[in-house]
Amino acid sequence: MPKNESFFFEGKQRQGVLLLHTLAGSPAQLWDLGKKLNKKGYFVSCPLYPGHDKTFNELINTQVSDWYEAVVEAYHELRKYTDGVYVVGMSVGGSFAVKLAEELDLLGICTINAPIIGFDVENDIFNYKKLGNSEESVKTYRKHRTLYFDFICNLGQIENLKKITCPHFVLQGSLDNARYKTSSQMLMFYTNSETKQRKDYSKSPHLLLLEADKKEAMKDIIAFIEDN
Repeated sequence: MPKNESFFFEGKQRQGVLLLHTLAGSPAQLWDLGKKLNKKGYFVSCPLYPGHDKTFNELINTQVSDWYEAVVEAYHELRKYTDGVYVVGMSVGGSFAVKLAEELDLLGICTINAPIIGFDVENDIFNYKKLGNSEESVKTYRKHRTLYFDFICNLGQIENLKKITCPHFVLQGSLDNARYKTSSQMLMFYTNSETKQRKDYSKSPHLLLLEADKKEAMKDIIAFIEDN
């Protein structure tokens, strides 16, 4: 059974795949995909972000910059063993894949329901306050969510999206909400990748790799990586 901790699988070829989990999720979400990719000969790495797989209070005392720093460290560690890296991320993991593609030379990215536009952060904080949390906790949560909001919004700036040139596969659950569908549309329209494709999965909401279409999605991701 997969555990909620980071994993690293040694491969037989000089290509690696970096797998990135969701906000408040863990590497267990990507264990099955990681095992399948490793059987194909790829080096596979999936880091656990700081503050994750812990209490909610511990989570909100870390910031998106902490998580992304762990992602970058995992990329560079994987790069030591390989000639190039693909990145596959679900939800905010997909957002991190976008950020890496804006900054680094990647073999390709697969983004799964990845947000690149913001949300109503004030309403989010208001709802948290309504739960009866202390002033100090609300202050911590406000900082946590505001920094996250800013990070996501910056990703979706057109001038940043145009920096992406590597092959790109956009996976979108048809039952997900409009924010994620709009993000997928923007990724298809504004990036400068010569090779890009999108597929929608009719039976699945946000956590695609844990839903009814997961086997099909994993098969499609592996095919994309093998073809690019």
